[in-house]
Amino acid sequence: MNHSRIYTFFLSTLRKSFNLLVLVALLASCKKDYLSTEKEKEYTLASGYSIFVDNGSILVSGLKSENGRYTTKYWINGENAEQSKFNSLLKNQLGYRQAVDEKYRTGYSYKNRNGEIKNYRFGQGNDVEKGSMYYYQDNALVRLKNDRLGSLTAVTFNDDKPIFTGSLGEMVPDITGGLSYRPKTAFIWDGQSPLKELIVPAQSTLFWGVSTIYSNASDEVYVGGLCGIPMYWKNTEPVVLDKRFGEIWQITKSGSDVYAVGLISKSNSNSSFFTACFWKNGVLTELQDNAQAYGIFIDGNDIYVAGSVGDVPINYRPCYWKNGIRVDLPM
Repeated sequence: MNHSRIYTFFLSTLRKSFNLLVLVALLASCKKDYLSTEKEKEYTLASGYSIFVDNGSILVSGLKSENGRYTTKYWINGENAEQSKFNSLLKNQLGYRQAVDEKYRTGYSYKNRNGEIKNYRFGQGNDVEKGSMYYYQDNALVRLKNDRLGSLTAVTFNDDKPIFTGSLGEMVPDITGGLSYRPKTAFIWDGQSPLKELIVPAQSTLFWGVSTIYSNASDEVYVGGLCGIPMYWKNTEPVVLDKRFGEIWQITKSGSDVYAVGLISKSNSNSSFFTACFWKNGVLTELQDNAQAYGIFIDGNDIYVAGSVGDVPINYRPCYWKNGIRVDLPM
């Protein structure tokens, strides 16, 4: 069922680092940090999110921000492409990340076993209601009754059935005098059973949500945590990959090998100047300094990683790496 290539998505809104995905969330919400509301519109930036390889074709989905407007980008074999062509080449039971929509909801598209595209949207935690987590499927609002305050943020699939992850949290005062959602713990939810809570590892100094979920079997689920260190949970057990600041943005398996892709800060800072990297069974491979990695795909002995290069977000440019060799993508 190709579970080793299911891709998931997440957009963090509660962090201060300047990687691309967080930049989008911050610009979408409070328009702060070092870009002003007007000045941000002068810049064009982009990044790859998800990557696939099939019959020699390399498919990459990603984000472009131009004049303050965010759109999903598609590339096929290094060239700009239309979504319809991208979807036609995507194998069944695979999914890809999209940009935030006009309502600043994170996006994900999944192609089921019948070849139908299903679209999922998630809020960013600023409109949570106690006892009513929600998501959108094909623009239809789906509310999930639960007695806890929380937010769904990512999804994966087993046999076309969704498995969600998200956070439980609380509302706290913010600088505007209002209330903002603050996540406190992660969870896994199969849509039927009670929520399965995940314990933040002792090495973590903070928690602002989850980044991704991946499942290759009904009894094997991986969740990437945004805990200030690169880590993920296998089922409910935390796996810490590095003690420095870092993030995991996707997890996949090829055979018995577990791959996690993301970034680290060699200076142990959450500001900028990251190093794109991935881990295979816990062993680190650095791809490039002043770069970020968000998606990974294993094709036989070849490892493909999608992301961007650039020291700060206004300089981010889309690319992918094949076995560590970078290929730049047009804006």
